Amino acid sequence: MVTFEAKGTPGASTLPAARVRRIIKEDKDIAACGSDSLYMITRAAEYFVDSLVRESYEFSRLDKRKTVQYKDMAKAVQSIEQYDFLGDIIPPTVTLKKTTNEKSQQ
Repeated sequence: MVTFEAKGTPGASTLPAARVRRIIKEDKDIAACGSDSLYMITRAAEYFVDSLVRESYEFSRLDKRKTVQYKDMAKAVQSIEQYDFLGDIIPPTVTLKKTTNEKSQQ
């Protein structure tokens, strides 16, 4: 498990609050969101993104690379249970040859 280290100014977040508020407003079930709630949701999103990127980075290190690529994120989503809900958003990579063979068999 990768741990998150607090960085920056206490009470400040890395993600822009206006963007997070806009995302929250997309949910019709939420009528209003106070500033304290907005801050906590923003921090939770930061923790989530940090965790996903760190886990993805571990897969890039296994391939002896320093750059995280899509395939590393897809491997993290496939292999770590807490990211199962992202399976449709970040599917595993498929080669063109495999896709072509599947289409020709149908």
